[in-house]
Amino acid sequence: MLLDTVLLLHSFTRWWVLAACVATVAYTRRARAHSARDQRVGKLFVGSVDVQVLLGMVLYFGVSPLARLARQRWAAQGFGALWVQPELGFFGVIHPSLALLAALTAHASWIAARRAPAPEERRRRLGLGALATLGLLLLAVPWPFLGHERPWFRFW
Repeated sequence: MLLDTVLLLHSFTRWWVLAACVATVAYTRRARAHSARDQRVGKLFVGSVDVQVLLGMVLYFGVSPLARLARQRWAAQGFGALWVQPELGFFGVIHPSLALLAALTAHASWIAARRAPAPEERRRRLGLGALATLGLLLLAVPWPFLGHERPWFRFW
């Protein structure tokens, strides 16, 4: 039951996070004076990525039997054993690594944006970071053409 709940949340949150990345890129592309909305957009972008990564970590280290199998095989037989079964390689290494890298990119861009001297530079840094994060997250999605797809929308 817990596995199904976390998978459901992780599945639906994925679309929210991708939309937040796209919205952040679109928002930062418009030229205007600095406003309090800039802070809210940045926090929403980074916060949504954090929630998704947290749900993924609950799956990876807690409730996912596939992730548990990948970790066990890695520990017992070594890193190369994961690639015999492409699904284990993707969900055991590629998916979590790209997700963590995306979270690091989101946070780094948010920090860089806050430290920028001018509002235009803040928005540029945040927009580039959101675009890079979006790219990494799109690479991390288990798309149907990869051979280890998952439903685009999970339901109970």
